[in-house]
Order: sequence, then C-alpha cells, then structure tokens
Amino acid sequence: MSGRELASARSFWKRKNLRDGRRSRYVEVEEVSLDGLRADAVENGLVDEVVSILATGKEADVYVGLWKKVPLALKVYRLHKTLHKKKSAIGYSVDRMGQIAANEFTILEKAYRAGIPVPTPARRADNMFTMRFLGDETSARRLRDLDLDEPEQYAKQALRIIEKLLDSFIVHGDLSEYNLLLYRDRISSSTSPRQWTSPLGPTDTDDSKKPNRSCVETWKMWPDTFRSMISI
Repeated sequence: MSGRELASARSFWKRKNLRDGRRSRYVEVEEVSLDGLRADAVENGLVDEVVSILATGKEADVYVGLWKKVPLALKVYRLHKTLHKKKSAIGYSVDRMGQIAANEFTILEKAYRAGIPVPTPARRADNMFTMRFLGDETSARRLRDLDLDEPEQYAKQALRIIEKLLDSFIVHGDLSEYNLLLYRDRISSSTSPRQWTSPLGPTDTDDSKKPNRSCVETWKMWPDTFRSMISI
C-alpha cells in the first residue's frame, strides 16, 4: 500500500469514528493532518495534488492544488482542536463545517453567474471546495500590498463589485483591501461571499430597492478615501 493510499485509509476510518461517536451536546474533534487533507482532496476528485498553503484564516485554510496540471485554489474549513457546540442533540462538527462550505460554494456559484469577479467555482466535497487560482507563477497581490499610481480607477471597480452584489441580493460581509486582488489589471475578490441572500429575490418595487440605494450611496465616498485606505 502506497503512502497516499495509507493516508486515505486512515482518513476514512477517522471520519467514520467521528460519525459513530456518542450522541451528546459536544463532540471533541481532532484536526485532520496535512497528509489526511491531501488524501481527502485527491480521493474526492478535487485535485490531483496539493502543492502548498496559500492563506490561513479563522475558519479555513486555502491551498494551491493541481488538477490535470492546472493550478486551483483549494479551500478547506478546519474542524479545529476545540469543542464545537451543536445546535441540535444529534450531529457532528464535521457535518456542520460541510454545511458552511456548501452554503459558501452555492453563493459563490450565484455570484459567478451574475458576472461578479469572484474565483470561478469548480467542485465541492464535504468541508472543502476548489475554485480558480488567481495568479500566474505567483498569487495575485492584495490591494493592501500595492502602491497604486491611479487608485481611483480600482476604487470604481470595487464599487461596481458591490453594486453587482447588491443587484444579486448578496451581501459579502468582509470586502476590504485585504481580500481584493489585482490580477491582469482587474480587481477580483479573493474570498467568496458567505452572507445572507434575500429569499424573496429581486423585485421591481421601489421599497425593495431602498436598502440597495442606501448602501451604494454610502460607498460612493470610497474613491475619495481609497488612497489612504491602501497606504495605512
């Protein structure tokens, strides 16, 4: 048995043991190792290989993976080495993180179909999914790390992103110079929207457009402060 096959087998039995645990309000979860993560991603057909880590966050890590030699961004929600409080008497945190990943992936697909510059969604399995890797030999740079000669044009691009999100009834919730990337002279969001979408969908009534108008009017001041935001 190869090392990859062994890691895959260990990962399978670890997940099975988690799901076969006792029914309680709290379930202790051990973080999956990097070898287990690689095995899971390959086993689920998300990537052929996990190359390196790209970014870390409070809830998830992003890796660079290869699918048929094409680089992809692999986002993996961590299970954490802590106790997870569950909303129901039955259920496991591994399932909860899978639900969060599924929700984010669904909204990412919706944003992409609406023409919003977000990473192209690829595939999802459990608590991980793949999307387009923004960059060439290296990752696209954050606006926070750039010294732009004409920041106003990029501020306008960012404002158009917000307007398109609002038109699609999507609230990003974490859009800033830290997760806006400049790639081939185009602003893109490095993170996918995870926030609430209107269950009613868009309508033509004036009342339904008032929140959108208010938000857009607020953000119209952004070009004037954009230079100071990225130079702090």
